[in-house]
Amino acid sequence: MPELIIIGGGITGLSAAWEAQKNGISYALLEKDSRWGGKVHTEIVEFPEGNAIIDGGPESFITRKPEAWDLAGELGIQDSVINPGAETRHMYILDSGTPVEVPLAPVKFASSRLMSGGGKLRMMLEPFQPPKADDADESLADFVTRRLGREALDKFIGPILGGIYNTDPETQSILVSSPIMREMESEYGGLVKAVIGRMRKARKNKSASDERKPRFGAFSNGLQELTDEMVRQLDGDLRLSANITQVGKDESGYEVFLENGEKLSAKKLIFATPANITAKLLVDIAKESAEKLATIKHENIGTVTLIYREEDIQSDFLIHGLMIPRRENRAIDAVTYTSLKMPTRAPKSYGVIRVFFGGSKPNVAEVSDADLQKIVQDELASTIGITAEPIQIIPFRWLKSFPQANVGHMGFVDEIEKSLPEGIHLAGSSYRGIGVPDCIQQGRQAVKNAI
Repeated sequence: MPELIIIGGGITGLSAAWEAQKNGISYALLEKDSRWGGKVHTEIVEFPEGNAIIDGGPESFITRKPEAWDLAGELGIQDSVINPGAETRHMYILDSGTPVEVPLAPVKFASSRLMSGGGKLRMMLEPFQPPKADDADESLADFVTRRLGREALDKFIGPILGGIYNTDPETQSILVSSPIMREMESEYGGLVKAVIGRMRKARKNKSASDERKPRFGAFSNGLQELTDEMVRQLDGDLRLSANITQVGKDESGYEVFLENGEKLSAKKLIFATPANITAKLLVDIAKESAEKLATIKHENIGTVTLIYREEDIQSDFLIHGLMIPRRENRAIDAVTYTSLKMPTRAPKSYGVIRVFFGGSKPNVAEVSDADLQKIVQDELASTIGITAEPIQIIPFRWLKSFPQANVGHMGFVDEIEKSLPEGIHLAGSSYRGIGVPDCIQQGRQAVKNAI
């Protein structure tokens, strides 16, 4: 009988198992799929000239949140972390059907046609806007409009944040999606002041360890290097294809019944599964909590990577990424030119493009591979002019598994956790952040809370 059963073998559950192991806690880790890692999924496509590295889900992580960087150090693979470059470099936004470069440099901002003169002036007045008077949650749209103006939301910041979080800025919680912006406002009174202040502080406090830590991290062979190494070093009871039929409770603790007829028991459970899955598993032992969890909306999400001969996808402009606002009414949400952004991810003479879908048109995630390819090729042709046939496509789909954290989400999660029976803990992207560091932190914190 393990002390702890962890349900869900994505990066959250694996991180929980790692934390349990470090603290000498016996555990069983159960995953219904036939592989570990969840949305952290890397495929290696072999060509005579070399390998193409394809990440289906996240491909990089921010090191400002230290959890992924620190975990790589604990696992002894920090030297394998590479710098994928700035996420905003050569970034474009689709505006009325035409890609327009995101104007980050002052000169480009002044000359950009992305925003009107009035919209630019409103953004420049950001340092003079008063900070929020309370700590209450608000939407991404409300925050950006309040500090930078409505046009900045519609044309500039909204498409970027909406694309990153695959959500509607009008409803998405700022405290879940981008709490750093609220922290900057609270600490310095505004975003521009915060950027200047934090740069000065960083220069003053820079240490030798900071020299080798990039702003963003990735792995040369894909992010699955991180989860694979965790699995390699974990020595607990790890079970794949462990489909749970019921979770019950007896006088000694909790019972987890598997489809193969086996029963596992433990005094404490960590659910590292999406809230909609957790709700179904908790219904017999925590009906009130299960009903609340079931109301957290989860949407379809997916990516498809297309591999081309490099000469077939030459472009007139250097584009690393294209964000597509929902107002454009397109079938795809974003495009990343992976082999330009991270050249080591593709063999020489090959081009790799990754397309994101599911946010604006959730049904796209449910079509066949052939239909998906046609939809994506039509969109690439009409947005960035790529009309060639790909050599290969590699699709990934996650149906009803991408959480939508609406305004008030954090308080709602607090309310759910207070209603849980003793010994039950939650962790993962449905709760307190969707990024890789967020999920690692939640998995490890759940174990600390359970101890």
